Amino acid sequence: MDTELPLADELAAVFARLSNVLLNEDTVSHALTLITEAAVLAVHDAVGAGVSLIDTNGSRSSTASTGRIVVEADALQYDLGQGPCLSAWASGHPVDISDVRTDLRWPEWGMAADELGLRSCLSVPLLAGDLAFGVIKVYWAQPNAATHRLIRLMEVFAAQASIFLSNAQARERGRMLSEQLKATLTQRDIISTAKGIVMASRGMGNHEAMLHLMDRAVRENRTLHAVAAEILESMPGLDHDRG
Repeated sequence: MDTELPLADELAAVFARLSNVLLNEDTVSHALTLITEAAVLAVHDAVGAGVSLIDTNGSRSSTASTGRIVVEADALQYDLGQGPCLSAWASGHPVDISDVRTDLRWPEWGMAADELGLRSCLSVPLLAGDLAFGVIKVYWAQPNAATHRLIRLMEVFAAQASIFLSNAQARERGRMLSEQLKATLTQRDIISTAKGIVMASRGMGNHEAMLHLMDRAVRENRTLHAVAAEILESMPGLDHDRG
């Protein structure tokens, strides 16, 4: 197999630019968009490209594409439960369709793709170790578009994209956890302050005051945090911006 990569320098430049952007824009959605656009730059004659993240049940959890035709071709695969994208994800190996009119592996999808004006397709899995968590797919209007060299190029592209997406996912999860922790700590502080007010105003102990707040929340069909926040709001001189 011819494994020379004449576009390797260009590919490295594309991901170097992505690196700079993702330092500031680290959401998974933004990373997907950038990688999809980069895929089109790496494959100049394609009709379009897309990236999908797929969960363990085979359902898309997030996706990006360069155009409507890619969205429609992808949607057909999920509606029919068949196609090169799903097979690449399931097998962990690239799937190349030289011509949708003659490839008999997914006849329903192939016929529908042909009606969209697509003739060939390459799907390459995004891998984290041996586990595929998504797919990059490229579509062409002409048959026999994916050469051995291009398939190898897209494997290298997918390997780099996997690293970017894994990092973006980790940062996004970390940010979400941080925000959740911040909200939890704020709520805990509000509930603790409200409990102190109940203890002082009703002469209750720590345990009894908490039971009082919980009982009120149940009776009023509200959250404990909402009840506590209302108590703080009713007290003059307190900082009401904490919740």
